[in-house]
Amino acid sequence: MQSKVLLLDLAHNEMLTLDEEFSEFLKLLKNLNLKIVKNENKDLTKKVLENVDILVLGNPIDDYFSNIEIKDIVNFVRTGGCLFIISEYGADYLQKTNLNDIANHFGFLFEKNLIKEQNPKNLNCSSILHIHDFPEVDFLNGLREVVIGGTCSLYLKKGANALLETDKLNNWSEIYSNSSEEWEKDKEQLHVIAAYAKFGQGKVIAFGDIDIFCSDDNIGINSLDNQKFLHNVFSWLIEPVKKSDVNSFILEQIGELQNGVKNIQTTINNLIETMSILEKRLTHIEENSENLEETPDAKRSRDLESV
Repeated sequence: MQSKVLLLDLAHNEMLTLDEEFSEFLKLLKNLNLKIVKNENKDLTKKVLENVDILVLGNPIDDYFSNIEIKDIVNFVRTGGCLFIISEYGADYLQKTNLNDIANHFGFLFEKNLIKEQNPKNLNCSSILHIHDFPEVDFLNGLREVVIGGTCSLYLKKGANALLETDKLNNWSEIYSNSSEEWEKDKEQLHVIAAYAKFGQGKVIAFGDIDIFCSDDNIGINSLDNQKFLHNVFSWLIEPVKKSDVNSFILEQIGELQNGVKNIQTTINNLIETMSILEKRLTHIEENSENLEETPDAKRSRDLESV
């Protein structure tokens, strides 16, 4: 079987580099028969994305994607490409980038927070999360525990689905305060920290933490079921989208377009009605103005002529 091409973007100062720190992750990709190509200094245009099967954006820092790049990345996925998009705690706000301008097209938003959980052993809080419960997703079967360190959460919109989420009983989010220069407690609730979506003929995975890709034995790829999780995720990305899913996407897009046209028509009708009302009011005002401007002598003369 011909190798799939994975393009690792490095042109936007990404943290995920596949150097020694991520050597185990590189081994995993090679075991999946993926051909690794690096983009070190070019914009992610249509030409650069030609013949690429999977694009990985591994948490860019202090760098932004142009509108042209965003458009070409979205079209790359729509026409059959796959995207793995990774952020970090604090998301775009702390990382000083605009990943959300890309993720938003696929139903994700990285939130500017840090997720923490209660440590049952010593009752201290920790940014290292232990995920035991998984949604009913086929490619997550067989997982027992995944460890995540220093992640932000994701807000999901229509079309996106949770892949990893916390237990709301002992987890909460914290938001960085510029005034106090500290992380302040925000919400105690269930938080999504990884998600997936199908978009046209392509697929997207969004992840709120980069530590799982490193070789750290505590929170990295070698910890518990982390490697199995990543293996399953990339195996899912490699598989082509079913024709029935593509057809559903097309029908949904047509439906949204029809609703958009309907809303535009309603707005136009409302404007026409408003202009008609305004025109009648202006006519009424002009008639009253003419009556007010008529002098008493002119009115008396007009009344005598009518007798």
